[in-house]
Amino acid sequence: MIEQADRLKRLPPYLFQEIDRLKAELMAKGADVINLGVGDPDLPTPKHIIEELNRAARDPANHQYPSYSGMNDFKRCVARWYERRFGVKLDPETEVLTLIGSKEGIAHFPLAFVNPGDLVLVPSPAYPVYHIATMFAGGESYFMPLRRENGFLPDTGRLLAYRSAGGFGIRLDAGNGFPGARPK
Repeated sequence: MIEQADRLKRLPPYLFQEIDRLKAELMAKGADVINLGVGDPDLPTPKHIIEELNRAARDPANHQYPSYSGMNDFKRCVARWYERRFGVKLDPETEVLTLIGSKEGIAHFPLAFVNPGDLVLVPSPAYPVYHIATMFAGGESYFMPLRRENGFLPDTGRLLAYRSAGGFGIRLDAGNGFPGARPK
């Protein structure tokens, strides 16, 4: 049998897999479980969306991989949306990155910017991949509690204390990325 790498052995069990296991266990006992899981759709995709996907799949222009830098029209739309939604101007060529999903970007970010032993400030609670990706890159997570009295946002008054503890970077989200926080 092939031995797993040490970095894999250090990873905790995947939270959402554990939630699914517990949910299945309860359902097997007859419990009526309300699924508040990862947000997978539990209703059929609307017919008009399926029809549009079908139409797009028949278009030969869509039968190839996009450019490695992403579709320029898409990146321009993202930049316009950010400006409308958040008042932030982004350069679509240098500040918008096309990904296959948010988890993909979150997981790869530390591989690009965190060196072994670096301390990364991670909100707690937060999306588990923040901590996991930091560990995978060899960094250490320093958890910043998100408390009710601070609107479930990081205590910015403590950022200097976090920095003096050796904090390298901070994981921040746009919009409602902090659990329980409401964007202003």
